[in-house]
Amino acid sequence: MEPSHVGRYSDAEIERRTMEILSGAFPEGIEIPIDIDRLVYQHNSIDDIVPAELLEDKFKVAAVLISKSNGHFDILVDEDTLDSHYARANFSIAHEFGHVVLHCQICRDCRTVEDAIALNTRIKNAYNFIERNANYFAGAILMPLRTLPEDTAKIYEALVRSFGWDINLIPDKVCSTLARRYEVSIQPMAIRLKELSLNRKIEDALRCRAPYLDP
Repeated sequence: MEPSHVGRYSDAEIERRTMEILSGAFPEGIEIPIDIDRLVYQHNSIDDIVPAELLEDKFKVAAVLISKSNGHFDILVDEDTLDSHYARANFSIAHEFGHVVLHCQICRDCRTVEDAIALNTRIKNAYNFIERNANYFAGAILMPLRTLPEDTAKIYEALVRSFGWDINLIPDKVCSTLARRYEVSIQPMAIRLKELSLNRKIEDALRCRAPYLDP
C-alpha cells in the first residue's frame, strides 16, 4: 500500500486505541511502568522482539519493523540500546508497535532492514503524519491518560511541600520524576505533559501558589 493511502488518526482516536489495549492487558488496573514487551507479545501479529547488532551504528535508528513470510512481524531493536538505554528502547519498541496497530498495511513489504529504512526515509520526507501518529501512540501507551494526570498531581504536591512554588524548578522536577517512574526519557515525558495540557496546569498552579493540582 502507498503511504499516501494510510488513514490519518486523530489524537483522540489513538487515545481510544491505546486504552483498549491497556484495558485488555490490565483488567484490574494499569501497572506502571508499562511493560511494553508484554503488550507487544500479546498482539497476534507480532512474533518477537529481536536484538540486532549495530542497528543504530549502521542505520541511525533504534528499532525497525520487519515483515515475515507468515504475515506477522518482528521488531528489531539495537542490541546496545536494549542493554544500556532502556528508556529509549521502550519508546522505540512502542513506536514500532504503533506502526503495527495503525499502519501495518504499508509495512508488509519490509522484509529486510534496508527495506524498513527505505520506507522510514520515504515516510519522513513526504508522509510525516504517519510518524507523528506512531509517536503519539508510543506516548499514549507508555504514559496513559488514565494514570499520568493523577501521578502528576501527587508528584507536584510532594515537590511543592519540599521546595515551595518555584516556577523555575518545579516543572522540570515533575517531568524528570515522572520520566523515572514511567521508565521513559525526559523529552517524551515533556511532550506527553504538553499533549495533555498538564504542563500548563502545573504552571498555573504555581503562579496561584496552589498546594494541590487538579488533574
